[in-house]
Amino acid sequence: MAELYDPQFGAASNALFNTALGAYLLAMVGYFFRMAFTKVAEGQTTATRAGRRIGVASTVIASVGVLAHTASIVTRGLAAERVPWANMYEYSSALSLLAVAIGLVVLQRRLGLGHLMGFVLALATTTMAIALMLYTDPGPIVPSLQSYWIRIHVTSAMVASAIFMVAFAATALYLVKDTAERRVAERSGQGFTGSTVGAASVTPGAEVAAGEGAALAEGEAGAAPGAGGDQPDDRLDGDAVEGAGYASPLEQRRVLTAWPFGVVPAAVVGPFTLVVYQAPVAAAVSAFVAAAIGLLSRWSVPHLPDAKTLDTLAYRTIAFGFPIWTFAIIAGAVWAEEAWGRFWGWDPKETGSFFTWVLYAAYLHARSTSGWRGRRAAWIGVVSFAALMVTYYVVNLFVVGLHSYAGV
Repeated sequence: MAELYDPQFGAASNALFNTALGAYLLAMVGYFFRMAFTKVAEGQTTATRAGRRIGVASTVIASVGVLAHTASIVTRGLAAERVPWANMYEYSSALSLLAVAIGLVVLQRRLGLGHLMGFVLALATTTMAIALMLYTDPGPIVPSLQSYWIRIHVTSAMVASAIFMVAFAATALYLVKDTAERRVAERSGQGFTGSTVGAASVTPGAEVAAGEGAALAEGEAGAAPGAGGDQPDDRLDGDAVEGAGYASPLEQRRVLTAWPFGVVPAAVVGPFTLVVYQAPVAAAVSAFVAAAIGLLSRWSVPHLPDAKTLDTLAYRTIAFGFPIWTFAIIAGAVWAEEAWGRFWGWDPKETGSFFTWVLYAAYLHARSTSGWRGRRAAWIGVVSFAALMVTYYVVNLFVVGLHSYAGV
């Protein structure tokens, strides 16, 4: 029986994929070590020489991973003799590549928020690990899907999803940072001032009761993003009030109880993995990874940008990705008319995609509505990303429809 694909290109693609995954994991560890080698004093963060070197090395390794990952996707396409994003393995692989590339170019290079790259890489490597569990050999796709619209619809959906992935990282970290800032402000006896998005700040000169002489950081609200030597080219200062200050970074970590950051992510991700993949070992590993990422988010609080910066980053990122997601749905409807003879049929995947669109539209509306900016809008953003993931993984694998990838 003849091979359905070129085995040499297929083997090269798999090897390059594994190389990229290893590079991303190493770079992720490096970015977190970069934080560890950043001095956090009361009110400021300063990169050490070792921290800067580790940061540069992490960037180089992540960039090598992007090159290897790109080559993996190209050789996959050569092996299958079609676009290399026609099944869940290929889509997940391309999605993670786009997320890392966006993180390096936009977060680190453009905005100077390199300390967020560890979390972006954590999401990307998790997506690649899921891709490995969904692996299938390259081969042809069904005739009804052999159309140039697969290049338009699926590409736009991948780009939007990768942007939403970066936005989710910013949103989740915003919720952590905002909680820390609020609790410190409460303990200091000061009110919330200088923010239109829910981030807590206190007036200069106030002292934190629970800190060890924790003086407030005066000056720009965006002092934290410069940690590790990164200086944003396009600052995301939000709506800070001149003269407002922020509580000690170290104190912001101390006010956060550790155990919820480990237990809650594990309790959500572990059972979800078990239900979707019915693999107890994979569920246990994913729960451990989720707990580790949750604990790292608490540990990294002193190194993160202020809450207003993270909130503004999440908003701008979602606002950029939303029109692309809208175009993906429209292109999918046109493709559906060509393939199945109707623009819209409320297929489970179509319904899930539209529901996700509605949630992200609600987020953007909430960000412009008085009383909903900040934490309330952020939680809508979290629910929106969860809906995106459910639409892709649960609907594709378990709900029978024209878009079903059951058996992949």
